[in-house]
Amino acid sequence: MQITSVTTTAVRTSTREPLTWPGGVRQSASGLVVEIATDEGICGVGEAPGPTLPTIRTVIEQELTQFLVGQDPLRTEWLVHRMEEFSRNWSGIAAYAIAGLEIALLDLKGKALGAPVVELLGGVCSDRVPVVGYLFIDDPEANARKAKAFVDAGYTELKLKVGRDFHQDHDSIAAIRDAVGTDVKLRIDANMIWSVPAAIKWIRGLEKFDLQYVEQPVPDFDVAGLAQVRRSVSVPIAADEACTDVRSALELVRHDACDVFVVYPSEAGGLTRARQIAAVAEAAGKWCAIGSWAELGPATIANAHLAAATTTFAFASDTHYPLQEEDVLVAPLDMSDGLLAVPRVPGLGVELDRAAMERLANNQVRESVFYDDIQGEAPRVGQIL
Repeated sequence: MQITSVTTTAVRTSTREPLTWPGGVRQSASGLVVEIATDEGICGVGEAPGPTLPTIRTVIEQELTQFLVGQDPLRTEWLVHRMEEFSRNWSGIAAYAIAGLEIALLDLKGKALGAPVVELLGGVCSDRVPVVGYLFIDDPEANARKAKAFVDAGYTELKLKVGRDFHQDHDSIAAIRDAVGTDVKLRIDANMIWSVPAAIKWIRGLEKFDLQYVEQPVPDFDVAGLAQVRRSVSVPIAADEACTDVRSALELVRHDACDVFVVYPSEAGGLTRARQIAAVAEAAGKWCAIGSWAELGPATIANAHLAAATTTFAFASDTHYPLQEEDVLVAPLDMSDGLLAVPRVPGLGVELDRAAMERLANNQVRESVFYDDIQGEAPRVGQIL
């Protein structure tokens, strides 16, 4: 079997409402759908979500496709290694492109071998993986209402974006706790917005709400500062932006800087590399959760295959999926009860909807994730508040 072509399609769907976080407002979810075709008629489907789709698309089409066409698609590790070595000097952005290609290669391999992707990653540890009920910066009453709706639907873990205003954060968490009680797990995510002193002060002020963990309270480059925060508060600390690949995971372990790794297969360079981060976590006595780039269906189900293949992903996976208007799959993913079933059919177990692909490829919804106002002041990380 040989690869005959690699094609990409950039798609974008609106979110059901504006989603406010410390760095801006998200109004869309976008992804680069990747398809790898072979001379035996088997096609692998993947998705490369990330911060700059035009660049990721160029990397795939102009730089990495040359390493795939004409090659045996079942040599996944060898192909990924070649692409990683080629892009070593610009590995940060290349990882997103490689991740989309690797997902497609694993989908293709699973179809060729008659095995679900979860089996290729180590075997099934769970048939269904929990997903988080995602809450953003909003009025306390609105967040309490949304939190209760998630819990009533069967979700057992919630995540709330925080960091713009302490009093609003405090009141939102209090309202959520009043609405759903103390049995529901609640984590918060500051997205690097605080300095070390501010993080310690704010987290101590919120400890009484029995938080599951606090995600990336300080800038990603300040691993020593993250460790200082962890030593100074009683709430577990998670590394998100500071945990991008295996090397960064090792650095976090060296500093004993966190309790949880938030793992993004897109940033790690694929499911296999993300699985290796989970192995580092397991060896160091840490835990993992899947992070979200607002993936569409293909990457969302790929992440579920990963989470199902190891016991190290002990927390519900982040996902924007229930907050998105449309998807590119024939059968949209069902997580209405807070759980996502992992398909037990060859490959990822999903099929692309060609009509939806065409429609979403021409969707012109605004995309400016990192700013409220493209002309306004840029948000700053590490603020002394």
